[in-house]
Amino acid sequence: MNRRGPNHYALMGLKPQASEKEIKLEYFKLAKKYHPDINPEESARQKFEEVQKAYEVLSDAKMREEYDNQMGLGSAG
Repeated sequence: MNRRGPNHYALMGLKPQASEKEIKLEYFKLAKKYHPDINPEESARQKFEEVQKAYEVLSDAKMREEYDNQMGLGSAG
């Protein structure tokens, strides 16, 4: 397995087979929890940025496919 970079699925508490709907729901849940306007802690800001990046990758079909290949997951969708 060729693992480089963060595991976006683990960060968001998702399985690689997660549907677009599951990804979106989890993103909104985590964004609400860690958003700097709601949670002023510096660690929350960092977590929010990580969640944003994970969502950016996993919500875009082409980026997700490339990410899955990079992580050695093949086509999980």
